Amino acid sequence: MFNNKTLYVAVLAIAATFFAALMALSVKYLSKDLNPIMICFFRCIAGLILLSPFIIKNNFAAVKSKNYKFQFIRALINIISMICWFTALGTMHLEKATALGFTTPLFTTILAVILLGEVIRFHRTTALIIGFIGIFIIIRPGYIPLETGTILMLIASLSFSFVLIFVKKLSSVDSSLTIIFYHLLISTPVFFILSIFYWQNININQLFIFIFIGGAGLLSHWCLTQAFRLSDTTFVMPLQFTKLIWASLFGFFVFSEIPDLWTWIGGLIIFFSVVYITYRETFKKRGTNKPVQADRAIIN
Repeated sequence: MFNNKTLYVAVLAIAATFFAALMALSVKYLSKDLNPIMICFFRCIAGLILLSPFIIKNNFAAVKSKNYKFQFIRALINIISMICWFTALGTMHLEKATALGFTTPLFTTILAVILLGEVIRFHRTTALIIGFIGIFIIIRPGYIPLETGTILMLIASLSFSFVLIFVKKLSSVDSSLTIIFYHLLISTPVFFILSIFYWQNININQLFIFIFIGGAGLLSHWCLTQAFRLSDTTFVMPLQFTKLIWASLFGFFVFSEIPDLWTWIGGLIIFFSVVYITYRETFKKRGTNKPVQADRAIIN
């Protein structure tokens, strides 16, 4: 298998969505007994502990950043995104949360125009409009009550799109290890202070789940990064849809959540609009030395 590059990349991309879905499943499971702020704190500290050996092995090179200001701002925005995301996961079906999570690349594309001055024309504008139609199909405002979890998930996706804009800037001067390290280093004490107001003692089973969440998060990030490094974004991106499949399966077998047809239809529309945006960007930059925006394919 490892001699077949295409198959290897496909396995990496699908593994990334599998670990990401497992992390979401674990967060939702913990939400039954713990406050989302508590989950955020223990998830960050577990990730920081698991990341420490890599920092030490790298002779603490990842501790040095060339833009501490952006690292701090990125971490603060990501704190908002995590709180909204974890809270939403505890109140809504996994598949719906995952489908709405596909909106992050749509928001990132819009922010790239506003903040980075990128120009989008007819094709990508049309894809954006179609993507937002997919959102309306999922939430069906006026037909079904607008859930708090839905609003929080959209806020999480929007705020995470800001995070990706900062990551894009930081990735030109700092390594991925440095970016992840400072996110965890800044977020952990902030979440600790916030968690004091909601403090709950955790048991040994919950502790192991937090360690699992930290490991799943790191594995998901590593697999996706490796897939993008070894192959084109246009090949990796469509495989990200398997995250909705994993989420539906986990939701059905663990939480007895019945898959919703409209969520799948809306999720497909959103996802294919994102894939088309990625394709158009690749087409636009073909024959140039400009890299394709891999950050738009990263779905939280």
